[in-house]
Order: sequence, then C-alpha cells, then structure tokens
Amino acid sequence: MKKMALVLLVLLFLFPLGSHAGGFKGGGGDPGYWFTGDPVEKPDPAKPPLVFVHGLNGSSAAWFDENDMAEQAWKSGYETAFIDLHPDKDMDDNGALLAAKLREMYDHFGRKVILISYSKGGIDSQSALIRHDAYRYVEHVITLGTPHYGSQLADLAYSSWAGWLADILGQQNDAVYSLQTGYMKAFREQIDSHPNRQKTEYFTLAGNKIGGFGSVLFFGGIYLNMFGANDGAVVEKNARLPYAVNLDTGSWDHFSIIKGSETFPVLKSLLGTDQNMQMNKLTKENRSYPYIRGGVNEGLTEEEFAVEKGVEEITIHWLSNHSSGNIKLTDPHGKATKDFSLSKTADVFAGGYAHSAVIKNPASGKWKITSSVKQKEAFLFVVTFDSPLDQQIEKEFKAQGSSLANVKTAVRSIRYQNGKQVEKKELRSASLHALQHVQKAGMYSVTIDVSGQTADRVPFNRTIIRSVYVNDKGERFEYNPLSD
Repeated sequence: MKKMALVLLVLLFLFPLGSHAGGFKGGGGDPGYWFTGDPVEKPDPAKPPLVFVHGLNGSSAAWFDENDMAEQAWKSGYETAFIDLHPDKDMDDNGALLAAKLREMYDHFGRKVILISYSKGGIDSQSALIRHDAYRYVEHVITLGTPHYGSQLADLAYSSWAGWLADILGQQNDAVYSLQTGYMKAFREQIDSHPNRQKTEYFTLAGNKIGGFGSVLFFGGIYLNMFGANDGAVVEKNARLPYAVNLDTGSWDHFSIIKGSETFPVLKSLLGTDQNMQMNKLTKENRSYPYIRGGVNEGLTEEEFAVEKGVEEITIHWLSNHSSGNIKLTDPHGKATKDFSLSKTADVFAGGYAHSAVIKNPASGKWKITSSVKQKEAFLFVVTFDSPLDQQIEKEFKAQGSSLANVKTAVRSIRYQNGKQVEKKELRSASLHALQHVQKAGMYSVTIDVSGQTADRVPFNRTIIRSVYVNDKGERFEYNPLSD
C-alpha cells in the first residue's frame, strides 16, 4: 500500500493534474517546448487559436505569473498555445525555432493561428513568418510593446560607458546585440521589402506610461524620453510599423501591456477578420540629450558634470551591479544630498540596481557625484536635463547655427563582429556627423561626448550614442539620433 502511494505521488509530481487557465505557471523555459492552454469545451470555428510568444529575458511563464492573459483568453472561448524560445538569442535563432513549432501547432489545431507577441517576441515572430515561411500557419500577428526599430537602451548597453555594467549583468548577449538600432535598421530593410511580408496582417499596441519615481522602469523611461513617448523600455514610434494597423497608444508600461486585464479587451476587437482601425499618429518628441559616464569602481569614484542656467529639472541615475553603495550628490554651493531611491533595473539592464534622484530648479555650475563601495562594482552614471538649451544643441547638431561657443567633441568607437569586440578607437575633435572610420563590416557603437559653453559662457556637457551596422558590402544602416 505504501509503495502504491509512493508511485502515485511520483506520478503526480511528474504529470501534475491540469488546472484552470491562469493557475498553470508555464513550460519551464526549455527553448522549443510548447503546450496548449486549458481545453475549450466547444471550440468556435470563427475564433482562431491564439499562440502567445514571450520577449527578451522571458519565458512562457510571463503569460501566467501575476498575469490573467491565459485566463482571459480561455473565458472568451479561445484555444491557446504557449511557447518557450531562447531568452538570450537573436531573431535568426528564435525565428527558425518558432517557425518549426508553428508548423506543429498548425497540425495540432488543424487551422491557422493568431500570434500575440510581446516585446522582442514580435521581432522573432516576423523572422519566423518572413524568413522561414511560417506565414503559412498564421492568420495575423498582434505585437505588444515590440521594438520593431530597435532599442536605444540596447545601443546604450553596447556603448563605451555602459559596456562594463551590461557585460557583468550578462546583458551583452545575442538578443540585446540584435536589438541595437543600427542592426535593426538592416533587419527592417530586409524584412519590409521581402515578398512574404505582405502575406500576413499586422497590428501593434504601444504604451506611454513609464511608472513613477523609483519604479523598475523609471530609469529606462527617463532615458528614452529624449527619443519620444515610451513605456519604460520601448519608444512608442519604435513599436509601430508603417504597414500595420497601429492602435492608439494606451496608458500601459512595458510590464502592464502584457497583462490580460489591461489589454485583452483591446485584443478581442482585433481577433476577428473585419478590422477597420485608425492608424495612430505620433507627436514630435522634444529632444533632451543626457550626460553619461561609466566604468569600474573599486572603492571610491567621483564624477563631475555641468548644469547650465535655465535648467528646470535634472534626473540622476547611478546604476550598478550591487544594491549597496553610498551615493552622494553635491551642488555647486557645496550642499550635499544622499536622498536617492533604490530600485531594480529591467529589460536590457535587468539584474542591476538604480539609485535615482530628481532635482528641481538645480543651481547652475559644476556638480559632482560620488559612490563609495566596499566591493568592486561596475557602474553607469546618467544625468538627464529638462533644459531650453536642448533646442540650441539640436541646432548645433544639425548645423543650423546656434549661440553655443567652444563646442568640442570626443568620439569613442567600438566595432563588434558576431557580438565580440574586435576594435576600439578614440578620436578627438571629430565631427558630430562625419564617421569616416566606420567602414569595415561589423556593428559599431559610437559614443560622442560634447562639451561647450552657452551664450553667457556657462559650460555644458552632453553625450550621444550612435549605433551603426555595416554589412559585407560596405552598406551602412543607422537610425541617426542627430537627425531622426
């Protein structure tokens, strides 16, 4: 009797009983594993099965853990399937894997499916459908917060200032590498002109909520503000496709856009075949260039930066791979503050910690920030400015004439091939636009440090990150932050 009970216990452990949708916690993260959700009693032929594809650093558990997406689909009478892809591989590897599994799902359900793809999962989905002919098994695709044009946070992760931290956090991987905006520029030109692209209809959802001060998405949201409205991880305009039906932006952040209670009511309007949605119109962003530094701190590190007159607000972020650290900010009058919030970092910098502070109406002049630690840390220091000077900097960058004086640039360039660093260069007094050294094939991260003076001779500092991909034919691909 005891042996029988033991056998039953082992069987229950290996083959747990099915649960209601929302209670199951995913497939364990094994790449290529897929499973169906709770069975629908009488599947409706008018309701295609839904296949859910997770994003960067994720797994199928994203649709279940603190998320009722699976339950919402089940209650609405949809058959469902969930798949685990590689959390750290690029769209080529994941696209091939997803295409093979979509064939299996098509055979299982006996009809085409609808893909609901989150974040990078939308890019993996397009790779599967277009490069690997999986359009045959898919009716249409809905993307949630997908960086179709890349991630400026990925650009930052591969820059000379942030590389130490991103590498230690394990975020310099194939997935993040492929999300750099230069790499994605090349991907988009190949994908959008491919004949398979027109064989599937696309719909996009984007969010514009970054979360409050000290939240997990606060750093990403503040940094990305210079590129436009964003959800804390993806810029709204990057989440759109020119040939898709782009729904109006919702008040979602990058984590809430995947929640069933938040977005499934919107998805339901797209799950039929007769959609007449209006295209979303984007508003022009107000550019705001940051100042960035980073590296290794083995005990005490001090960084200085200038704040010009007329700045309404600065936001300070000190990111590192440790939560401990004594951070102190000192203004030009010698007044110090240690009032920093501490939060975990997400998305491209997942696994790190951010000390953040917001200073309203900061005094102009030289500021400094110090970090005292007991253990070695990799750090990234970013300060953003709400300043009227940004308009003058914009004119300077576009050679339209400005009132700025003594503008100087220092350029640090890193060339990667297949994700590995193969070359570094430093150029002094280089042009903001002329990158003659960017010629060899590879992925380039170009960091431009700009310094100068305002019209009233007050110093300023800014940093620009450029991402350029050069293919084997010598063709360049870039979303230029100086002109886009």
